[in-house]
Amino acid sequence: MLLSLRSCPFLSRCQYADAESAKMFVDFLKILILTLGCLWGVVLACFYIFDQPLFFTELLIGCLLPFLCFSAGFYAISRTSQGPFKPFIIAVFGGMIVRLFIIGIVFVCLAMLTQLHIPTILFALVGFYTTCLIVELYFVNRRIAHREIIPK
Repeated sequence: MLLSLRSCPFLSRCQYADAESAKMFVDFLKILILTLGCLWGVVLACFYIFDQPLFFTELLIGCLLPFLCFSAGFYAISRTSQGPFKPFIIAVFGGMIVRLFIIGIVFVCLAMLTQLHIPTILFALVGFYTTCLIVELYFVNRRIAHREIIPK
């Protein structure tokens, strides 16, 4: 019975799809963490060189919020990347809208309920959101190009 399950082409394709999705997601996280780490290095170096006051909490919120939203969103994208094209595109564009909406709600709550420096949070959110979006679009573009080269 076990031998027949392993030889089933549908099950082997599903296992490949799950492994491919997991690899795509892990690669995305690696590149995103590396990119955000480099960006943090530049930001901290600029603060040190120009001897400016450091709004560390605001920068951390501005970095972690897009990172968490993009990690969850790209997980959904990577899960749909092996299937039909329509759910994949829905995950990409729907995920962008949902992430932007969540970040907007959290920003409004932070602005109303805390005494944090709002321009710093806004600047950090825009910068880190844009960086995360560039990394995500790089991976999505690579996946679409891969689909066009190797049709299913």
